Amino acid sequence: MYMEKSRIERYRQIDKAGTWLERGEEIMINETTGYVICRTARKIHQHMTNSLAQFDITPEQWVVLQIVAEEADLSQQKLAERLEKDKNSTKALVDRLIKKGLLKRQRSADDKRLYQLKATGSGLALAEKIAPLDSTFMQEVEGNVTGEELSMFMQTLRKLEKNITQNITAAT
Repeated sequence: MYMEKSRIERYRQIDKAGTWLERGEEIMINETTGYVICRTARKIHQHMTNSLAQFDITPEQWVVLQIVAEEADLSQQKLAERLEKDKNSTKALVDRLIKKGLLKRQRSADDKRLYQLKATGSGLALAEKIAPLDSTFMQEVEGNVTGEELSMFMQTLRKLEKNITQNITAAT
């Protein structure tokens, strides 16, 4: 892939960490930090999608079910914050899980403006079935990565996330 000189110079200036691999005039975008993170996340998501298909649940729905099953009386608003999703997207996810009989929503006794979420008996049973599969898969993903490497990797990812969050906040 060839990019004009001005873009290459811009990338050299932007990327002080050296994540752009250059071969002459060519920038290997498929080896950038963002690309590798996205590619890895996509592979994890594809595997989870295939694994969860037998349970008629998506990876995103699994995350919601898992959170709600672990936290009694979680408000829909708090769930949206935890997921870092807007209220409408969260509501749509919750609605699908309610339709499947895995969650129930009720008004909060303390604050009538809020909805509390609970996993149904079916939801709890499904969470118990899926949790070991999820755990086994993540062990396979982490495979030959040592605890120290994984810890350092997570620290680095959190730094990247913080940098992105700060840049987004500064831009708005």
